[in-house]
Amino acid sequence: MQILIDGKDISDCVTIGKCIHEDSVSGKSDTLSISFNDDTDAETNWRKWNLEKGTEIEANIDGFSSGIMYVSAAYVRDGRFDVVAQSAKSQSRDEYSQSYESVSFLGLLEEGAKSMELTLDIYDITDHTYDTVIRIKQSWMGFLNERCTLEGAGIKIYDKKMIVFDEKSFEQKDVVDSFVREDFSSDPEFSTNDNLIRELRNMYRSDELIDTTVYSGVSYGRRIELEQPCSDIGESIRFSNNIMRSVNKNEYVMRGKLSGCSLSAGVTVNLNGDFFGDFEGINFVTKVKTDMINMSQLIHTRKPISGDY
Repeated sequence: MQILIDGKDISDCVTIGKCIHEDSVSGKSDTLSISFNDDTDAETNWRKWNLEKGTEIEANIDGFSSGIMYVSAAYVRDGRFDVVAQSAKSQSRDEYSQSYESVSFLGLLEEGAKSMELTLDIYDITDHTYDTVIRIKQSWMGFLNERCTLEGAGIKIYDKKMIVFDEKSFEQKDVVDSFVREDFSSDPEFSTNDNLIRELRNMYRSDELIDTTVYSGVSYGRRIELEQPCSDIGESIRFSNNIMRSVNKNEYVMRGKLSGCSLSAGVTVNLNGDFFGDFEGINFVTKVKTDMINMSQLIHTRKPISGDY
């Protein structure tokens, strides 16, 4: 395993007891947790390194990389030196209030990425324009994640990049791997969500009342009413469908442990066999927790939505 701190390889100087990387497409920062033996007599004793918050750190093994991350916390305890890092700098959590007029989705993404010192990568995104957008006491991550939800987009921070993609398009991409029951170290866990939306009505008044209702096409679930700000009927329907999607997409979820370190969040895999029941077939990987010492991954997946929303 290779550990880089500010670009310097320190692998030969330390004994690594734990290295866990967790990535997701939930609009949150990825996390890296590393545990080193705390040898107080060693020349490379960590107290002398003065590891500051914000220091760049990266872990690599056999083709898998955490990407460049930033130290956010450090602990000395029980003979260990533990380091925690995030894929976004701490400034990404700064809160601001701002009003935007005649601004595009892409324009907001570009401004947010620049403010967080990230490169923006977009995939299959439609660039809608908004008459007005109000941001009240929100961090860039929270604000952009909310806007991505309204547009049916996923967002991920990795290796100094903010990656934004159309969820529906990515759910339809070719699978990167296929798994049967025996590929998992123990039987995967499955769950279904009963907190689904059957019908969503949005009523918002600006100059005039905008009143729209959308349906999921399922016979179960609940009916809800919102006051989601919008400029016209078309925007109200688009936002409503994507809000409904953000809830209903988690109807069928699974988690299970695999050997190796080949998967990342944001790809599709195939679950093959009757054992998987309603979960059989294409699944979208939403989160991956990679144990880089034991070369294993705990993956979280969801079955793509059935329906045109």
